[in-house]
Amino acid sequence: MQIKKKDDISLILDNFSSYAAYDEVGKKLYLVFADRKRGGQWTLMGYEGDRFSVHGVGQDYRDEDESFFEEREHVVSFLWNNRAALKEAVMAGE
Repeated sequence: MQIKKKDDISLILDNFSSYAAYDEVGKKLYLVFADRKRGGQWTLMGYEGDRFSVHGVGQDYRDEDESFFEEREHVVSFLWNNRAALKEAVMAGE
């Protein structure tokens, strides 16, 4: 999969269940990919109703809580800024 434009990220979000694992306890889909800026990993979570959040963790940091995206445009922009790591995770799951 190529990620050459933000529409490609929207396509991934539209088909999130094809790339993500399911957490039965939390009732959510999730996809883990590298946090290259902080040297850890991001977990992108998808909930019913097209709602997404993100949580980061690494050796020297751990986000307190999930950060929910208020608008789809915000999650797309976040993923655009992390597209290389997202692409690796999506390709590993194909």
